[in-house]
Amino acid sequence: MKKAFAIFAKVIRTVCIPPVMVAGLILLLYLHRPALFGDLRVAVTALCLLAILPALAYPCSYMIASVREKGREGQRSLAIYFSALGYILAFFYGLLLPCEKELQMLFFTYLLSVALILVGNKLLHIRISGHACSVSGPIVLGCYFLGLGGILGGVAVYALVLWSSLYLRRHTLLDFILGTLTCLVSFFISWLSFVAFA
Repeated sequence: MKKAFAIFAKVIRTVCIPPVMVAGLILLLYLHRPALFGDLRVAVTALCLLAILPALAYPCSYMIASVREKGREGQRSLAIYFSALGYILAFFYGLLLPCEKELQMLFFTYLLSVALILVGNKLLHIRISGHACSVSGPIVLGCYFLGLGGILGGVAVYALVLWSSLYLRRHTLLDFILGTLTCLVSFFISWLSFVAFA
């Protein structure tokens, strides 16, 4: 039974990596709020920069010897850097196009989130859960753009990822709370910057 729980927990964490979560959000938004993107090209670009580029960190982590030697921590660090690159490109793409203000807000939410995680983890040596942030993001942004209809599903996914992280001892409860707060703070600052006072 213990082995089955461990396998289930690993599957949850693998399925709910940040690129998968943001890809799900973009697909949902394109299906239900296509006007947010304007056209398919913008949606595909958002998918490439926010999801596909960060996802490349995982295969690359096996090809780079120095990262491979560090194990999970090396993979985790590389994933954060790849995410930062993708989010920076998405943010400037949104500014230069220019995109809808609310799409710029979405891009800035992700950019600010990864910036805060990098500052916390690398400079302040505070462990902030990227998984918690990446699960919270689609819930918060999904509720903002689509209403409260999907909140039960979002909370269920959040609870499963929290359980799997604690069960596998990948994060403490504090790490997870900090990751969630990082997402909420990033969203609020982005909303103030691009929507509230736009």
